[in-house]
Amino acid sequence: MKDIKKCSLKKHSDLDAVGFCIECNLFICNKCINIHNEYLEKHHTYKLDKNFDEIFTGICREENHKNELNYFCKTHNQLCCAACISKIKGEGNGQHTDCIVCFVDEINNEKRNILKKNIQNLESFSKTIENSLKELKQIMGKINKDKERLKTQIIKKFTEIRNAINEREDKLLFEIEYKFNEIIFKEDNDNIVKKSEKYPNIIKKLLEKGKKLNEEWDNNKEKLNSKINECVKIENSIKEIQELEENIKIYNSQKIEIKFLTNTEEELKNIIKKINEFGEINNNEYEYKFKFKNGKYYTVSENGLVATKSSGKNGYNCIIYGDKEIPKNKVSKWRIKLEETKGSCHIMVGIGPQNNNNNNIDNFYSECWVFCCYNSGKIIKSNSSSDYNGHSGKLKNGDIIEIIVDRISGNLHFNVNNTDYGIACSEVPQNDILYPVILLYDQNLIIRLV
Repeated sequence: MKDIKKCSLKKHSDLDAVGFCIECNLFICNKCINIHNEYLEKHHTYKLDKNFDEIFTGICREENHKNELNYFCKTHNQLCCAACISKIKGEGNGQHTDCIVCFVDEINNEKRNILKKNIQNLESFSKTIENSLKELKQIMGKINKDKERLKTQIIKKFTEIRNAINEREDKLLFEIEYKFNEIIFKEDNDNIVKKSEKYPNIIKKLLEKGKKLNEEWDNNKEKLNSKINECVKIENSIKEIQELEENIKIYNSQKIEIKFLTNTEEELKNIIKKINEFGEINNNEYEYKFKFKNGKYYTVSENGLVATKSSGKNGYNCIIYGDKEIPKNKVSKWRIKLEETKGSCHIMVGIGPQNNNNNNIDNFYSECWVFCCYNSGKIIKSNSSSDYNGHSGKLKNGDIIEIIVDRISGNLHFNVNNTDYGIACSEVPQNDILYPVILLYDQNLIIRLV
């Protein structure tokens, strides 16, 4: 809140001050200011259009200190006066007695160099901050979308047993809010974008102020302490901007994906008997990490996460296996992303036993449990039998296919771009040694584990 000052003239002491004179060290009201400026035109008068504490007067603000700020404390990075550095402590004196102190002109070059560096930082920030804010908005949008999707899944499951499960439903919905707010973000994430949007204008103003100060530095040898004060303000603002950049990086690096886990459909028939154990909010149990193994007709990136069909032309002759067995007695989940293809995005994705003959397509069809994604639709295959299953839609660059293997119930689920297509296969062996398997049709098609 703005601190309202009163005029220093005794007979005007009931009037609000509109200015402050450095040389007179007096507050001036509307009745005094014109006379003051006319007779004392060389005095420096500041308008009180903002909090007085934000106005640099060149005079120490400590109580009973009326000295000019002719010294600089390196320890606290602030201007100070003779009383501040006095060896005699007490009554406000000597706060900086034990600090590293110099005259303001001794800090001239150092602060000038810092100013130049900060101008460079501000120019860099002005180029990157808007992109960073855009990325932050996208991340926040995805997080809120995921949160709402999880809530919808919970409500859908609980509708089947609504009368018995209302209490448990409310508890799980609360747990989602708790995990998003307490685990992923421990501050008010709803307002972070609004708080951050002010910084592009702040950077622009600081940059203009810094450049102007730099240009006028040598032209005006007076009021060096005022220049130093502006430098300190810019330094403090830079720290705030850097903290914002770090916070944005933290948000950008978030990898946690909270899931809603439920029991199988068969178990749902008995769920009323164990209502207190039904459902779970979990962020890691589904995740299954693996890399692509090397094989014929394709190349694998150094990190093993990207595979490119590099030869063999168009045709189902490029079989890619994962390098790690799918866990038994668990539900496993992984995703692949389609990238950089000019073809039709024909691909089969699923699980199967590892085959040393990577290009034996007949064995692939008879031994694997997969669903086929064609440009004309999404076809389900299970041990060589096919069924369109009513899942129509075309695949394109950037699409993400998600595979869920339930080794408990023996079901293979899949979804494309977060659209659930349900069970693809329902007879997946529980105890066989199985691996992720992908069959590519299009030449130069690139797939990425995500």
